[in-house]
Amino acid sequence: MNEHPVFINSKSISVYFGLWILIMGIHFSIFYFFYAFPIDIALLDSLVFNFLFCVIGIALWYVVRYSIPDKRNWWNVLFNHITFLALILVVWYGSSYTLLGYLFRGIKAYTDFLLVSIPYRIFIGVLFYALLGMAYYLFIYYKNLQEKIVLEARLSELLKESELNTLKSQINPHFLFNSLNSISSLTITNPEKAREMVIKLSDFLRYSVSINYTNFTTFEKEIANVKRYLEIEKVRFGDKLNFEFNLDGPCREQEIPVMLLQPIFENAIKHGVYESTEQVKIIMDCAYKSGYLEISIINDFDPEARPRKGAGMGLKNIKERLRLLYKTDKLIKTAVEGNKFHVVLSLPNIKFNNQIG
Repeated sequence: MNEHPVFINSKSISVYFGLWILIMGIHFSIFYFFYAFPIDIALLDSLVFNFLFCVIGIALWYVVRYSIPDKRNWWNVLFNHITFLALILVVWYGSSYTLLGYLFRGIKAYTDFLLVSIPYRIFIGVLFYALLGMAYYLFIYYKNLQEKIVLEARLSELLKESELNTLKSQINPHFLFNSLNSISSLTITNPEKAREMVIKLSDFLRYSVSINYTNFTTFEKEIANVKRYLEIEKVRFGDKLNFEFNLDGPCREQEIPVMLLQPIFENAIKHGVYESTEQVKIIMDCAYKSGYLEISIINDFDPEARPRKGAGMGLKNIKERLRLLYKTDKLIKTAVEGNKFHVVLSLPNIKFNNQIG
C-alpha cells in the first residue's frame, strides 16, 4: 500500500487541510476571546502549533504503515509509537516554543503562558497523534478489506470458471467417444455415411472447442449447433430419429449460456432413440412467458426399457451450470407423461450481467 491517504485525490487533500484550518480557527477563538490575547499572538500561536503538527501528521503515516499490529508484534508496535510520539512532542513543542518565544520575547505574559501551558499542549499533541493514528489505521483496514473483497470475488470467479470447465469436460468426451465408435462401425457398413458424419462432427467440435463455457451466445447460434448435432446422430439412426423446432421470432435473439441445449438432446437420444424400436420424435418449443424465455423439449421414450448407465448426468450438468451462472437451481424442470419425457428451461429474459472474465 504505497498511496498516502492524504494525497489520494484532491478531495482527501481538501478534507485533511480543511480540518486543520477548522482546528486553527477554534484555537484562535479560544486564545482571542477566552484568554484575551492580542489578535497577532492568538493568530500566530494557532498557526505555528497547528500547522507544524499538520506537517508532522503527514509523516506519521509512514510510522503507522510499517507498524501494523498483530499478536506477535504488539509490543514492538507500541514501543515504536511511544518512541515516535516522544520525538514528535519534543520537536513540535520545542520548535513552536522557540519560534513564538523569539517573536514575542518582549511580552512576558505570553512567554510565561508558553511555559504554564506545556501540560495542556502535550495533552493536545498526544490527542492529535492518537486521532491521526487511528484514522490511518482505519484507512489501512478499509483498503485491506476492499482488496480482500476484490480478491475473494476474483477467486470466486476463478472457482466458478473452473467448475464450469469441469462440467464442459464431462460433455465433450462422452459425445465424441460415441460418435467415433459409430464412425468406426460405418466405415465398414457404409463408408459414404462415415465420411459425411466425420465432416459434420468436425463442424460440431470446431464450435464446441472455440467457445468459452462461461459466456453467452444467441439462441439462434445454439440452435444451429444443436441441428449439427442432430444431423450427426441422424446419419446413424436415419428415419428412426425425427426432430421439430417451433420458435417464436424474438427467441432467436435471446442470449443463453453456450452449449446449454446440446446435453438435453443428447439425453433424449441416449434414453429415447437408443432404446426404442419405433420412430422417435424430439420437439422443441420456445416462447416468452412471464418475463422468462421458456424452452420446452419433449421426446418419445420407452418407459419399460431398462435405464442406461449414467442416466440423468447431462441434466444434472445443466442444472449445475444454471446454478453457477444464475445463482439458482430452479430454472430446469423435468416430467414424465406416459411415453413422453419433458424438459422445461425457464431462463430470465436478460443476459446474465456477471459473466466471468
